[in-house]
Amino acid sequence: MNTKNKVYVNILNEIDQIITHDQLVPGDKLPSERELAERLGVGRSSVREALRALELLDLIKTKKGEGTFIQESGGHRLAEVLAGFFLRDSQARQDVKETRKIIEIESVRLACNRASKDHLEKLESFIKQSEEKWSDGILPVEEDYLFHETLVESSHNRLLLNIWRPLVSYSKYAIRESLARRGRTENSIEEHRAILEAIGRKNEDEAVVTLKKHLENSRF
Repeated sequence: MNTKNKVYVNILNEIDQIITHDQLVPGDKLPSERELAERLGVGRSSVREALRALELLDLIKTKKGEGTFIQESGGHRLAEVLAGFFLRDSQARQDVKETRKIIEIESVRLACNRASKDHLEKLESFIKQSEEKWSDGILPVEEDYLFHETLVESSHNRLLLNIWRPLVSYSKYAIRESLARRGRTENSIEEHRAILEAIGRKNEDEAVVTLKKHLENSRF
């Protein structure tokens, strides 16, 4: 990452921290361009560039004569966008891999006792949709993502889900790369079914072992 990009990413990071520090929520007004430049110790042109990028991503909105405001749901989406920048770093990617593994393993433990009938049916439906897509020669990237999202969701722990989403949703290309490997899609679908069956039997140990094997085979 070159110096210019580092400055740009730092500004985005600092803006996110200002939002957290000032306890701003969607609909609130951001500090002025001048104030942001002073607080961040950078030129106004750099701040302007970062704000323009956030506005193009529909994370903030500038109202003429009034100022710049955080869009609805912008806080969560800003975290996701920032993740995309930071995870270009190899160590950051490794940290995400480890964190995802921790979250999903704990989620599958909880799911063995908490997963509702609706969650089990959703997991089954994503497996079937994956099979249908793959039979047509289409990589089931979205279905793979939704299976894991529902797996975490079935833990009934909202914090785990809210941490997991920005870690994984930005990088669906990684899922595509994994599934594109020879024989991987078929094996992945089989592994998903084994995970679901273990959860259905409420067998925590089997569910954890099966999920660990799946994540290792997927190279996540």
